[in-house]
This record gives sequence, structure tokens and C-alpha cells, in this order.
Amino acid sequence: MLALSWLLLAAVAGSPPPSQEILARVSDTTVRRHAVTWSGMRQYTLQNLRFSKQAVVTVRVMHRPGEGKQFTIVQRSGTERLVGIIEKLIALEAESSREGRHMIGPSNYDGRVRGNERIAGRECYVLDLTPKSRSKYLFDGKVWVDKSTYGIVRLDGTTAASLSMWIGAPHVIEDFTQMGNIWLPAHTQSVSSTLLLGESRLEIRYTDYQVKP
Repeated sequence: MLALSWLLLAAVAGSPPPSQEILARVSDTTVRRHAVTWSGMRQYTLQNLRFSKQAVVTVRVMHRPGEGKQFTIVQRSGTERLVGIIEKLIALEAESSREGRHMIGPSNYDGRVRGNERIAGRECYVLDLTPKSRSKYLFDGKVWVDKSTYGIVRLDGTTAASLSMWIGAPHVIEDFTQMGNIWLPAHTQSVSSTLLLGESRLEIRYTDYQVKP
């Protein structure tokens, strides 16, 4: 009842609700996404600027409630080491999806409302995110939250801990799209820099989503 009162008051006053209330609604939206079966295709393109090398990996991803994401590699090409890095990233995401403990919400993040912004045709709340623990599954940065659905429209930040000696803690910009009643990633760009590989750039394109009602 208190949360509803905050939302009604914010709507009347024209000001955003408290950051933790927004994060709680985002968490509820994520829970609903985890309860849906969906599938799609992804193409990972990793470029290393120091050695002028590239790798491309195409995968099919299937998400089932209670099971998380399962990835099937369809095609690989390019430098073997970079292909291996992409495969480690895929394995890390599969592991995180099975655990289901790293969603954006008040249990994992402190938030601060920066204001409002229109992005990708959506009116959004903009929040600063501060992770409550140093975890490679969490982000330190900003999030854009759709005012009407509380889905994440964009995420911009760095991982709270290093992913590996090859990847470090990359800077990630991830855009999302609404598919029916859930929000799914549409495009990801990340840049990382390590002593071993120098600067690398990763792009992920998402296509052919199928969502079961």
C-alpha cells in the first residue's frame, strides 16, 4: 500500500518515485521475463585492435523458466583465441541465468534518480546504479527505465569486477526491445582493455526472437 501511495503521489506531483521503488518494479519486470519461454539468434563479433584479429560466433539461445538460458553454437570463424573468449562469455551468461540472483533490483543495487529522458521513443527514468557487491555479474553505471512498463531500455556501465584476465572489466552499452510483455536485448557493444590483448571490441546482434505466450 505504501509503494502504491508513493506512485500515486509521484504521478500527481510530476516527479519520479523513489529510486528503490523504481528498482523494485524493474525487478518485478525481470521476474516476469524469467517466467516466459523464448528463443532467438545471436551473432557475436569480437575484434582485437592490437593484433588486428577478429572472430565471429553465431549461436541459438533458448530460455526456459527454471532452467535459464541454453546456448547452441551454430557457426564459428576467425582467430581461435578470440573464439574461445566469446565461448567463455556465453558460458558465463548461461551460468548467471541459471543462478538468477543477479537481476537489477534493490537487493543488488543502490540507485539514484538522475531525471527523465526520452530514448528510443520511450519516456524513461534515468538512474545511477551502484552495485552492493563486487561481482562480475553486476554493473556500475546508468540505467534507463521505461516509465509505463518498468522495463530496461538501455544499460550503460562497466562490470563491477573483472570477467577474466583476457577481458578485464569491459564498458558495456546494451539496448533492449519490447517483445510482447517482456523486454529482451536488441544490441550490445562493449570495449575492454587488458595488458595481454590491449583494446578489444565486442558487438552482439540479436535476431529472430520467438516468445511463447
